[in-house]
Amino acid sequence: MLYMKNILVLAYQLSPTKGSEYSVAWNYVTHMSRYNRLTVIYGVSGEHLGDCSEMEEFAQTNVLPNVTFVCIKPNKWTNALNWCNRRNFLNYTFYIAYRAWQKQVYKAAKSLIQIEKFDLIHFVGPIGYREPGYLWRIDLPYMWGPIGGTNSSSIILAKHISKMSQLKFVFRNWVNDFQLKYQKRLRRALKKTDLLLTSTSENQQIFKSVLHKDSYYLPENAITSEIKLNRQKFIRKGEYHFIFVGSLIPRKAVNILLEALTLIKNKEKIVVDIVGDGPERHTLEVFAQKHQLQSIIKWHGQLSRDKAVELFENTHMHVITSTSEGNPTTIWEAMSYGVPTMSFDHCGMHDTICDRCGILIPIHSYEQCVNDLADKIDGLLEHPDRFEQLANGVIECAQKFTWNTREKILLSCYDEAIKNFHNR
Repeated sequence: MLYMKNILVLAYQLSPTKGSEYSVAWNYVTHMSRYNRLTVIYGVSGEHLGDCSEMEEFAQTNVLPNVTFVCIKPNKWTNALNWCNRRNFLNYTFYIAYRAWQKQVYKAAKSLIQIEKFDLIHFVGPIGYREPGYLWRIDLPYMWGPIGGTNSSSIILAKHISKMSQLKFVFRNWVNDFQLKYQKRLRRALKKTDLLLTSTSENQQIFKSVLHKDSYYLPENAITSEIKLNRQKFIRKGEYHFIFVGSLIPRKAVNILLEALTLIKNKEKIVVDIVGDGPERHTLEVFAQKHQLQSIIKWHGQLSRDKAVELFENTHMHVITSTSEGNPTTIWEAMSYGVPTMSFDHCGMHDTICDRCGILIPIHSYEQCVNDLADKIDGLLEHPDRFEQLANGVIECAQKFTWNTREKILLSCYDEAIKNFHNR
């Protein structure tokens, strides 16, 4: 029988119903608790640090075998540091509050290891590398990741967003480069990390070249549901559904998709489902009205994760236009329904999408990106058999990204992290 390791897990965001970072941690907990006993420290299941009511209610009415949840609520000092962020201004102050919360986590973890023996500490999330926390100081095997965020946002793709958003991207890229090269605590944490996981090959290369740290490439999430394909949608000719799922914020650059739609020749054949909400929605809707796109766009607003995923059943193509990403959760959700993805060739999409299961567009200039996106969409609408060919490719490629495969990789990583710790 497989020995069940006792693992102390840090997952800042955790929720059984939300996507993105929340689902990364939740999927990890539900899958890896089959083989290990997990004590999961978390700080938020709602919108802001300390909003833990959803997970607390879940724990009261549900039993997850081999899992103990520990919510670390922010103290008065941490709450004070997060005051501005909670009111949606000076949002960067969140990182100061988050660092203070990490100190609380460290104190709580030291108390936990006094009363319970752990084989390993795994810092699961968030994915960003900027705040390494303090658990690496504890004298136990330590694994971190998958992490990312070392890559810069594409300034090329940000050409037509607001000047303020462009300045934020430039500032973010500068800060990112500075932190990566000069943050001493990051270097100390990496030195004590027995096994590092990086979410994209680009991040893997940057950690190696800049910080001289080897790592394993492993996307931060995977396919959680049964892989299936609704072939009936290929019988219904003449109308083809494209979908975007995500927050309508500058980083997602949905304006590029809308600009491409103004150039396509076969507008009568396309329906574009836009799922999500955010500060850019009004600007995008005004642009769509001005360019007579409203008849082909359905604005769904914010949907529950389950309802959003249901739309993939009748979708022919998933579209990502982001200036920067890790591996968007929507890629795995699309793959689970046999839906190919069209994206620019960077970030996690560069690793996950190939010409059998999607379409990657190189980034040379903004105008070239918009034109190529329009050309690729028109090409599919003119040769719709390609939708089914790509869908079949998705079914094949998806097998590499299932949680069954991922579980085996993580179990092997745990053994290696413990071995590396003893060989320090």
